[in-house]
Amino acid sequence: MKIPIKPLSVNRCWQGKRFKTKEYNRYCQDVSLLLKAFNENVQEKIENKPYEILYVFWIKNWKMLDIDNPIKPITDILVANRVIPDDRFIMKMSIEKREAKTRDDEGIGFEWRYI
Repeated sequence: MKIPIKPLSVNRCWQGKRFKTKEYNRYCQDVSLLLKAFNENVQEKIENKPYEILYVFWIKNWKMLDIDNPIKPITDILVANRVIPDDRFIMKMSIEKREAKTRDDEGIGFEWRYI
């Protein structure tokens, strides 16, 4: 099924300025620190060209989270840390939500490749 209307960007859904919460600022800092070691081991030069990405979210209370809610924050953090190319170049995205047995098992997995 195809609906004949241009998709609306999340950036056009609210009036006025949106501010990051303290929780989101802390999350950005925490994820960025965790990514430092990862980013130091990446040999590939990041180029802004079309790519696809797979996300896997392990969540203890998986029934309480819409599958698309964690995508924008983590994608923006990965781009800011130069782990993935600019998200404007994502052409295909796959998302999985899995049950984590405990809070310690919660996490985010991702894999991307140029297409």
